[in-house]
Amino acid sequence: MIQLQAFYHDAKTRYGLRPLTGTAGLTHEFTWVHLCEDIGNVTFLRGGELVITTGLSAMREHWLADFLAALIRRHAAALIINVGKYIRESDIPPELVERATVADFPIFLMPWAVHISDLMQETAAELLEQSQKERQTERWLATLACAAPVRPGEQVYALASENRTRPALLSARQKTALDELAAHKHADAAYTLSVFRLDAPLTDTDKSVLRTRWRQQLNRLGRRYQLFFEQDEILLLLAAKNADDANKANADAETLPVASGAFHGGRSALHTMLAALPEAHAEARAACAIATARAVPFLAFDALGAARLFFTHPDRALLRRLADERLAVLRDYDAQHHAQLTETLHQYLLAGGSLQATAEATFTHRNTANYRVHKIKELTNCELQSAEERFAFLLAYEIDAYLNLSSKSQP
Repeated sequence: MIQLQAFYHDAKTRYGLRPLTGTAGLTHEFTWVHLCEDIGNVTFLRGGELVITTGLSAMREHWLADFLAALIRRHAAALIINVGKYIRESDIPPELVERATVADFPIFLMPWAVHISDLMQETAAELLEQSQKERQTERWLATLACAAPVRPGEQVYALASENRTRPALLSARQKTALDELAAHKHADAAYTLSVFRLDAPLTDTDKSVLRTRWRQQLNRLGRRYQLFFEQDEILLLLAAKNADDANKANADAETLPVASGAFHGGRSALHTMLAALPEAHAEARAACAIATARAVPFLAFDALGAARLFFTHPDRALLRRLADERLAVLRDYDAQHHAQLTETLHQYLLAGGSLQATAEATFTHRNTANYRVHKIKELTNCELQSAEERFAFLLAYEIDAYLNLSSKSQP
């Protein structure tokens, strides 16, 4: 893709281009250059095209206005009007220019003497070259961020990381990708990584539409980013100066339009080194998993509380044992007697040991809550008086909630 303002900067002298709509929409990017004289052919556009017309069909009244409206509906990037023979600049009414400006849709004028084929050929060649570079960068980023865990016996590289006590461990494939990114001037800088997932699989058409529309909105943020797809995930690497700046940028990014269906997303913590991209990906996927399970659109990893510790722990079996050591006896009793001791204890702990608050939270009488608490103390052999005992049970509930949520929605 090529940004229109960069294209205009290079083409205004060579092709005599002049923007009719000022700076409106110049942050848009275009994916291809397309000559179109028949309004009926606009339906074949996929979005993001730079359209050129000579106005060959402009003899019909309102043709240009209808043509512009069709291009905007199809999410074309911009229109170049080759003026001089079929359309003169004086034929373009001010209200049409105003309509395009309001729609943030750029219109350029190009003199009739310019050879359209020259512009199309040179621009198409540049687009292909740019596309190859972008796809290669996306492959390197995907390999670095999303590669499978290092297998036993596989060569591992221990690199300096943001955490001085723990190096970044990369496989040979990840190390190669990191080296290639560095060689192509992708230097270390502060960033966050967001992962988005749609409820339904993305088709190639969906990906094309999303890529075009998201990049249009992201370009308005005026900061560096990389948008790429990995299987059914959409990944957004967004530059940020600090945590506050990251929150500001991502608040805009979280409103990105979706082609169809519901989606959920998660954002990593702020990182400063590309070598930490696998860690950022794990954090973003964790936040995305919790967002999916909670049926909320988006969550940041930093907002997950204690669950951040659990997601960084590789041994789910150990986590399950820690939860079951405290809660299994209550669950078994509940299952055998159709009781609610597990939920009662949770509310009792959250209420700071208040029986009245526990009764209200569990919709029972105070005497019922008191009986249940006594039964809980008997079964667990704990008086629930010390901070150590209460912390152990609260931690068990946090672990249990994490395991339930993450098992319901694994990215």
